[in-house]
Amino acid sequence: MPFGLTNAPSTFQSLMNEVFRPFLKKFIFVFFDDILVYSKIEGEHTQHLLLTLETLRQHKLFAKQSKCCFGCEDVADLGHLISTKGVQADPKKLNAMVEWPLPKTLKTLRGFLGLTGYYSRFIKGYGEIAAPLTQLLKKKSFHWNEEAKMTFQRLKWAVTQPPVLALPDFSIPFIIECD
Repeated sequence: MPFGLTNAPSTFQSLMNEVFRPFLKKFIFVFFDDILVYSKIEGEHTQHLLLTLETLRQHKLFAKQSKCCFGCEDVADLGHLISTKGVQADPKKLNAMVEWPLPKTLKTLRGFLGLTGYYSRFIKGYGEIAAPLTQLLKKKSFHWNEEAKMTFQRLKWAVTQPPVLALPDFSIPFIIECD
């Protein structure tokens, strides 16, 4: 499919969703050309991989072997590390946030908040922490004050403390907190 066309990405995603419809949310996750095949046991995983590769072949689609990782217990995808333990933010992306220089313009502040916002589910109280910086975006002129500087540093620190998100164990009591 020629990329560069306005609707190419959505058309391609629709194609992939249609091709893998019988398997989506059962053992396949598809995001454009990223196909994640997941299984609980190894024998089942082999069957899922065979079905996936056969489906690609039937639709004249191809997987480049050098870009494939078979039988992996953890994988980096869309800025996350996905493993048997759960989902966590990719340390490389976290490092980019920690290294981010003090914003000097609304544009660079917006970029920082966009990046940290993508990982907000990993940061407890993100909305409350980021609120002073978000308020700066509403002003016409950029004025960096001491509160904003402290908030910026606090947010950078918060991204270094991300949890691994996992499904709850329903056999034991747990507490749900909403932000």
